[in-house]
Amino acid sequence: MIKAHASELLDAAPDAMIIADSRGTIIYANHHTATLFGYRSEELVGERVEMLLPERFRKDHPALRAGYAQNPRLRPMGANRRLYGRHRNGSEILVEIRLSALQTEDGLLVLSTIRDITARGDLPLKTGLVVRGDPAKTERQAQKDDLFEARERAQGTLNSIGDAVVSIDLAGNVNYLNPSAEKMTGWSRTDATGRPLQEVLTITEDNGRKSAPVPLQSSNRTINIGSAAASGILTRRDGSEVAIEHSSAPMKNDDGDVIGAVIVLRDVSVARAITEKLAYAAHHDALTGLPNRLLLESRVTQAIALATRHNCEAAVLFLDLDGFKLINDTFGHAVGDQLLESVARLLQQCVRSTDTVGRFGGDEFVVLLSEISRPSDAVLFAEKILHALSAPHSVAQHSLVVTASIGIGLYPHDGNDPQTLLRNADDAMFHAKRHGGNTYRLWSRSGKYA
Repeated sequence: MIKAHASELLDAAPDAMIIADSRGTIIYANHHTATLFGYRSEELVGERVEMLLPERFRKDHPALRAGYAQNPRLRPMGANRRLYGRHRNGSEILVEIRLSALQTEDGLLVLSTIRDITARGDLPLKTGLVVRGDPAKTERQAQKDDLFEARERAQGTLNSIGDAVVSIDLAGNVNYLNPSAEKMTGWSRTDATGRPLQEVLTITEDNGRKSAPVPLQSSNRTINIGSAAASGILTRRDGSEVAIEHSSAPMKNDDGDVIGAVIVLRDVSVARAITEKLAYAAHHDALTGLPNRLLLESRVTQAIALATRHNCEAAVLFLDLDGFKLINDTFGHAVGDQLLESVARLLQQCVRSTDTVGRFGGDEFVVLLSEISRPSDAVLFAEKILHALSAPHSVAQHSLVVTASIGIGLYPHDGNDPQTLLRNADDAMFHAKRHGGNTYRLWSRSGKYA
């Protein structure tokens, strides 16, 4: 409710003044409002402010009003703004409006100060339609205003979206960056404008090469832009890097001529990091970080292919720790896990960088020896591992000694695929354990083991 003395002050103002709540409902209108719009004050109270706008603007206005109410300081309508109002008789009035936010106990109120500027004869900076005057001029102005409205909406969208947007002219020079592009590239719009695209966007594709230019044909020249629908690494202005996906497209005028290009970039560093972590977890043992059964089988497949190509052999050593259950039961699972980690590190120290050590499960490990010359090479590695395991492991203030039973499967003698090789090496390990452990056995096709 507007107090009496305040009402008198508002009525004395030279401009129309309307107070509305955050929902756009008019709760007060001074006397000049009736002069400007043709409605008595009491006819406006309780109505929405949209009734004072031309019909074509009413649909979009609630969203603009809500945006202003949400954060008045960031909205441009807090300054003088020219637009069109609608008189009761249907004619349209060019007005200048200023909005002020009033925080009250009943919530946000918005004071609109509205001045008729039709007599000035100047054109609006926003939107609207002049009914008075030359009909041809009216139609042309309506088209200009609609275009301005569309551009302003597009600009607002570009400034709001999270994707980086960069545009270039026919010479391949940057002429626009939206705020997200400024943040992503480290280039301000002012600094980037006029510079070659390749200087502002330095992108390395996932194949390790710089982004290849894509020719974009114009009526009178060719311009080059980044690869479309690709992913890679963007090097920012400060030299830091960010994983991105990017695409590009030509920009054309109303006649269909190419006038430049637009490049859209999206930061996918978080998504890529998550994907990499998931992929790693799917192929590695959570405790030791060694390749798991799935990755081991893939590595054995690769080793078989290399051995075939290079006319050499490969070997699979299947290890099972002797007496690990007793250690686990005696000292607890935490100590048992630390012992497994210690064994994993030791096994990695026993093999070449081209070999693979993996955890098959529980206290079982697999060592893949790629490209060996003869079966005796696998035996030498098995003996080396058994000797290394004979040294005590210092775990949680305990000195623990653990041995292993090792079964050896050789390619191509003992199998031509990962599953067969691993199965036969496992069978040989079982026989090594039956002979007391802390030893190795080569797989025997006859099933007879010494």
